[in-house]
Amino acid sequence: AGGSDAALEKQEAELAAAVIGMRVAAAEAAVAAAPADSAAQAKLAAARAEHAGFKLREAKLYIERYPNDYSARYALATLMLEAGQIDAAIAQFQQAQKGPQVRVVSLVGLARCFKAKKLFDLAVGQLNTAKAELGTMDETKKEVIYELGTCLELMGKPDLAIAEFKAIYSEDIGFRDVADKINAFYAR
Repeated sequence: AGGSDAALEKQEAELAAAVIGMRVAAAEAAVAAAPADSAAQAKLAAARAEHAGFKLREAKLYIERYPNDYSARYALATLMLEAGQIDAAIAQFQQAQKGPQVRVVSLVGLARCFKAKKLFDLAVGQLNTAKAELGTMDETKKEVIYELGTCLELMGKPDLAIAEFKAIYSEDIGFRDVADKINAFYAR
């Protein structure tokens, strides 16, 4: 009866991922106990690869069954980005932004993909859209503005970048390395 229940399928996949996660934790403990042991390091790398591959496969299967679950598309896109599958991640982030609950984070993910491909102008466009959709200066907006400033730096536009970093600095001096960036700018 629960064969087509999305919540049950998701729980089953999460449990299987947790089992693999326990193997990763055990391998991490083995490496921590013997950092010079190359066999333990190889086992850890294999466990991490297995875990990442499992999560990616499960996410793809879930999207095949439930193509309109935009939160799941966002999760899949994030996994693809982490796995270096940039073009596939772009396609998933583009679809995921149709879901209002994950629209802004999908725009940020899309910008990160464009940044990885060195398409900084496209990344800036996505980040400006995300920034415009956010109201108060919360952690999400700070993250968006920081990514925007970073892309502007990479484009060789330091004055525009520092204006973005100043917006964060005026609200939260301790966010990432914003204070260092501001101090370095004024030290010039």
